[in-house]
Amino acid sequence: MRPLILSLGFLLPLPLQAADCGSIVPSVCETTLEEVTGRKVITVTPTVTPYAVGDRFPVETRSLLLDPVRYGLQPSDGTWRYYPMAGVVYRVENGSGLVLEVIRNRRTAHLR
Repeated sequence: MRPLILSLGFLLPLPLQAADCGSIVPSVCETTLEEVTGRKVITVTPTVTPYAVGDRFPVETRSLLLDPVRYGLQPSDGTWRYYPMAGVVYRVENGSGLVLEVIRNRRTAHLR
């Protein structure tokens, strides 16, 4: 009887995560819990990424994302590449190293 009761504890709902931000990594999104008219509301505020579109990305010190299709990203056409960093994936131009796009989603949130 006791193992059955303990196993039912695993069926309880999990705590809320930063779903609106597209990330399950706490460092990517900041969440605050507010009480509005007797109900609780989670507000998700995306944090600022270290690099924005147009910035020079340090491709010399970062690892290349080898299988972008696995993470739901378009395959590279040879003029740009993907680099993961702190739960964010950057699409970077090959020649200049400029950031073309900042990508945040659930499938890439765990990448470091």
